[in-house]
Order: sequence, then C-alpha cells, then structure tokens
Amino acid sequence: MDTLVITLRVALSLGVVLALMWVLHRRMAKSGFGTGKTKGRRSASVEVVARQGIGGKASVVVVDVEGERLVLGVSEQGVSLLTSGQAPAPELTIVTGPVQLPVRPTPSADAFRQELAAQTDATTGLPAELPLRPRNRNRDRRALPTSAQLQGSILSADTWRQAAAALRNRRAG
Repeated sequence: MDTLVITLRVALSLGVVLALMWVLHRRMAKSGFGTGKTKGRRSASVEVVARQGIGGKASVVVVDVEGERLVLGVSEQGVSLLTSGQAPAPELTIVTGPVQLPVRPTPSADAFRQELAAQTDATTGLPAELPLRPRNRNRDRRALPTSAQLQGSILSADTWRQAAAALRNRRAG
C-alpha cells in the first residue's frame, strides 16, 4: 500500500513540474524572451563587412549599421570610431532581355562512328590495341582453395574440429 501511495505522489509531482515547464515555455515564446526581439523599439541590423588584425589584440572592423558604414578600431582598451559614412548601395544587375545560357553540344552518332572507326583496325574490324588494366589473375588458379592453403584459417574445417575437441576436453576434465 505504501509503495502505491509513493508511486502516485511521484507521478503527480512529475506531472505538475512538466505542466509548469510547458506553461512557462508558452509565455516566454509569446513575449519574445530570448529571441532578440525588443518590444516597441526597432532593432538595428548590424553586418560585419570586413575585419583585419593589425596587432596582437588590435584590429580594424568595417561594419554596416542601418545604411551607415562605420570603421571601428578594436583593442583591449575598447572600441573607437575611426570614421563613418554612407554605406554603398548594393549593386543590382537588371536583365532586360532574354539570357542565352551556354549549351554544351551533345555528341552525335556520326561523331561516335568516327571515333569508333579511328579505334578499329581496318584489316580485322576488331578494336585496335588499347591500353587495358591488368587483371593480375592467374589462369591456373582454382576456384576452391586446397586444405593446405586453408590450414590454420578460420575457414578450415580442421580448425573447427580442433576447437570443438578442445571444448569437449575442457568440459570433461
């Protein structure tokens, strides 16, 4: 009886904790907490254009902030404004007419016939000597290895017989 009561209390406590976490998650998602959104104020878009190190811990950073380009000096002591100005407008390419895309010519049957004729021997009609990969296969090679080749291998039947005999001797002894 005590085990049942303890189990019910643990299950109820876990349910309450999970429900509380779900409610808090929903409220935080609605308020925009943790997403970087600011309520009632427009957030500035910041884009780092370039960064160049000029010393151990010093660098120059070019930043675009809401249409304004800033050149900042960054060091251990802080950040200082070196210069500012209007950010350049992005370059746009306006296409007013049809665009001709490059097309790779497809090989024709005539080109294939010409290449085949160049590769075949005129007297025999067979392909001429072409460089081939060596197969490194011995023609005398048998399909199945001999027992001498498998001796001591896990594929050898003798190895399995020896292992079974060793297990039987160990059980008997």
